[in-house]
Formats: sequence, C-alpha cells, structure tokens
Amino acid sequence: MKKTKNLLKIGAIYLGTVLGAGFASGQELMLFFVRFSRRGILGCIIAGLLFCFLGALILSKAYNLPQKTYRCYLQAIFKKPVASFLAFVADIFLCVSFCIMLSAAGAFFNQRLSVSPVVGVLVTAGICLVVFLGNLKGLSLVNLILAPIMIFGSLYVSVYSIITECQSAWLPAINSHGRFLPYALFYVGYNLLTAAAVLVPAAAIAEDKKTAAFGGVLGGALLTLMAVLCSVALFMSEKVWSGSLPLLLLAEQAGTFAYILYSAVLYMAMLTTAISTGFSVVEQLCSMGVGRKTAALSVCVLVTPLSFIEFSLLVRYCYVFFGILGVLLVSGILWDWYKKT
Repeated sequence: MKKTKNLLKIGAIYLGTVLGAGFASGQELMLFFVRFSRRGILGCIIAGLLFCFLGALILSKAYNLPQKTYRCYLQAIFKKPVASFLAFVADIFLCVSFCIMLSAAGAFFNQRLSVSPVVGVLVTAGICLVVFLGNLKGLSLVNLILAPIMIFGSLYVSVYSIITECQSAWLPAINSHGRFLPYALFYVGYNLLTAAAVLVPAAAIAEDKKTAAFGGVLGGALLTLMAVLCSVALFMSEKVWSGSLPLLLLAEQAGTFAYILYSAVLYMAMLTTAISTGFSVVEQLCSMGVGRKTAALSVCVLVTPLSFIEFSLLVRYCYVFFGILGVLLVSGILWDWYKKT
C-alpha cells in the first residue's frame, strides 16, 4: 500500500512539473503539435513515450545517487564543463519562464477581462514581489489543490469539444508536411531541463529503484493522455487557433461554468508557475550574496519590461531555443543508458 502511494506521489510530481500554465493555456500544444495537424498527433505520442522512458531513466539513476541533487545528477552523466553548462541553462530557463508567465498573465487579463495586457503583467509581478519578499509557505498546498482541478478542467473542456465537434472534418490537414518530429523532441527537451531538477530529489520518496522508475512511467503516461486529448480538441476547433489562450476559448464554448472555472484555474496556474520559477531565481541570487530585497526587486523590475512582448511570440522563440538546448540533456540521458545496456 505504501509503495503504491509513493508511486502515485512520484507520478503526480512529474505530471505537475510539466503540466504548467503554458500547457494549460494551450499555446505550447499549438506550437509543438497542433499546427502540424495529423502528424502532430503522432509527434504528441512520440513525445509522451519519451517522457515515460526518460522519466524512468532519470528516477532510476537518481535513486542510486548518494546526493540527490540536480547538479550531482548532471555530473554523473556528463563531464563537469557540460554539466555546469546545463545547470546554467536550466537557471536561465527559469528566469525566462518567469518572464513568459507574466506575459501570459497579460494575455489572460486582455482576453478574459478586456483590459490592457500591461495591467495583467504589473498586477501579477506585484503579487510575485510580495511573495518573494516573504516565503513560499502555502504554495505547495495551493499546487496540490490546483493540479487535480486543472487536470479535470482540461480533460472536461477537451472531451466536451471533441464530442461537440465530431461532426466536422476529422483533423484538417493544415501544414501536415511540417517538421513535426524535431518539435516533439524540442518539447521534451525544454520540459526536462526543469523537470529533471524536480525528479532527482523525488527519487528519495521511492522505496526501491523499480518504484522510482514506474513513477516516471506513470507520470509520463498521464501526461501523454492529457496532451493527446487536448491536442485533438484543438485540432478540431480551428476557430480558436488565432487566440493567445486557445484552451480558454474552448472552455468558453463548453459553457459558462466551465469558462469561469477554467479561467480561475488558468490564472492560478500562471501565478503559481511565475512564483515558483521566479522564486528559484531569487534564491540563486541570494546564494550569491545578494540581499533578498535587492534580489526580489531586481528580478521583478528587470523581467517585467520583457513581459510586455506578446505571449505567443515568447513561447514560439524561447521554448524552441531552450528545447534545442534540452536535446543535449536528452541525448546524454539516452547515451548513459545505452552504455550500461
């Protein structure tokens, strides 16, 4: 019973790490899968299988490490210069993710409340600043409550849309000859840059190496299910493709209750993701000797102007760039496994 409970915990941690506000908005799915039409669904399944396999490899490797830290894990796979580079890339990506979440909040305020995106960015940055000056007490509880609601909301909206749109043409062939496979790899790459940092210490929860590995498979399988259903729903609803928050537009079509619920969940996902990523950057600066107030103000003041860039543009260029760098991590994990087989 305890082993099963720990297995579910690891799977939930994995799922919750990847299932952030970018996924919940639908913008990630549009960029990496939906725009490739029928081939995109294949890319989505390939990415899901990689999440299962790589999650199992990361957790089983981390289980045997004496110190379950991200840096120690990287050094166990790569030579020190490469490990340091990837750790640096992950830190930069956290900062970029904070910027993207503020931009997403601006898009949310504009689409949901019909106010300037600047208002959404500034309000969210202000809330984050208050939290940075204090601590993250209570955030883990919020995430624990939010994750299942977001999962339920995403699945409800997706299944409802698939059922109601089933009479239309099945998966219109838009850009069906695009390079879908590299984008599937990029999606896995940038997500693992930060997910691995969470999975490595999570391996300590497992009672044995097998439980740790199966936790990775479970999390990856649940993520695959959600990604496929949400992608198919977006495929079949071409009218929402031009929106900054396509899944929110789908929720609006599912009825008033779904729209209100998903709106609240989506903004909370943006806020908690922004706080989590931004707080990590603040902590890094504090470890370098910068005062907490200075670090918190610096992060919010320096990042906020960049957040005024359109959300979809930030996702398109930043996620792809870090996805390319993340492929290096994926390659190292697979090579390490290959050497031992």
